Amino acid sequence: MHYLYITVITLSCDEEGDNIPLLQAGKKEFDCSAVLLDKDGTLLDFRIMWLEWSKYVINELLSKIGQVKIISNSLEKAMGVDLTGWQVDPEGPLAGGTMTGLRVALEETLAGAGMTPEAAAALVIEVLRRSETEMDWGALARPMPGLEEKLFNLKLKNFKLAVVTADLAERSKITLKALKLDQYFDTIIGADLVKNTKPYPDMALLACGRLGVTPGDAVVIGDSPRDILMAKNAGSGSIGVLSGVSTGDQLAGADVIIPSVVDLQT
Repeated sequence: MHYLYITVITLSCDEEGDNIPLLQAGKKEFDCSAVLLDKDGTLLDFRIMWLEWSKYVINELLSKIGQVKIISNSLEKAMGVDLTGWQVDPEGPLAGGTMTGLRVALEETLAGAGMTPEAAAALVIEVLRRSETEMDWGALARPMPGLEEKLFNLKLKNFKLAVVTADLAERSKITLKALKLDQYFDTIIGADLVKNTKPYPDMALLACGRLGVTPGDAVVIGDSPRDILMAKNAGSGSIGVLSGVSTGDQLAGADVIIPSVVDLQT
């Protein structure tokens, strides 16, 4: 006698009857077709990459400023980092701001210590530009444990995936390609591709446009309050992760908070 086994898979559907994958984070479920993921602190270890970069920038500045009375602590404070404690201020320019804001903070610190504003601006721009090629971004990138398997499963369940990062788009592509993770993403949106970066909705809206989904059918996942605000401003769902630099209290505006992106269930 032969038996026929039938597996029934139930999918959530939108109002038009299209199948939409179901994403679960903690006890909350999202009917969505796209997942928009922050990069640093969400996909990759934030501290290893950006604290090493911060150390390079500060050391280069200190080696060039000559007689200007300034110490490393002043530059660390301007960037929102503590290199001795290897910590990042989640609300500081590095983690919670933009590259432009960080550049301005460094320029103002140098100018406040006696350098002319013009000289300070020229030096900061030079050091930041040099850091682009001097840093081995691929070698500094560390994915969250279990990340590739999770991305594979999300794609297997037909989720459209995008990266939405305050970093530059091209640098993000280089980093993800070095880790062989770029293949899982349908688009990579950097702050340089939009007029207004997080917490404005521009990156989320651009990602949704490229993915061909409405913002309401997308969920933003990130480790920063700015990620959560971007999601809210775009009209998308939001998931906060504790794998980056922010605490649960700082991510309290999210629809749900989980330890890491690898804790997602489909």
